[in-house]
Amino acid sequence: MKVLKNTVIKLEPGKASNHALDPDLVKRCISGDEQAWEQLVYRYNRLIYSIALSLCREPEIAADILQQVCLELYRRLDEVRKLESLASWVATVTRRKAYTYLRSKKPTEPLFDAEMVASRDVLSNIERQHMLQRALATLPPRSRRLMELLYLTEGVGTYEQVAAELGMPVASIGPTRIRCLKKLKKLLG
Repeated sequence: MKVLKNTVIKLEPGKASNHALDPDLVKRCISGDEQAWEQLVYRYNRLIYSIALSLCREPEIAADILQQVCLELYRRLDEVRKLESLASWVATVTRRKAYTYLRSKKPTEPLFDAEMVASRDVLSNIERQHMLQRALATLPPRSRRLMELLYLTEGVGTYEQVAAELGMPVASIGPTRIRCLKKLKKLLG
């Protein structure tokens, strides 16, 4: 792997990505393609930062962990065995870096088991949200917008409002919603 020059890892809003692109992108990274490296970091920076922040609860520490995980990814990318599960590998490395930080920090008060359970629940929720974002990204734009309006946007409550927003008949909303949900369930299942 070639050393990247002037690469600065910035926390930018990550875009949902497609797992099918990861193996090709990783191969390009290993062969020294700097643009591929930037794409890979962009693809996973939100996941890494979210996990680190949920465990450490300090933005500066989460940003440091993001840098550490990206460095680890760069150093060990050619050792990843299952390229299609790169997101899981990244999440595991992030958790380990966060736990290492937490262990090195002298607690001023004892950590309670309830806090650790809550952290795991938050982490699981973040990973599920990341998977959902990836699945939503595979839907056609109009279907994706329908799902966003129905489930992710506040203030849009009725089928009439959604139909007006999308310019489609009210009677089409329900059947289209069901098809989208089935496709998402298949992708996530």
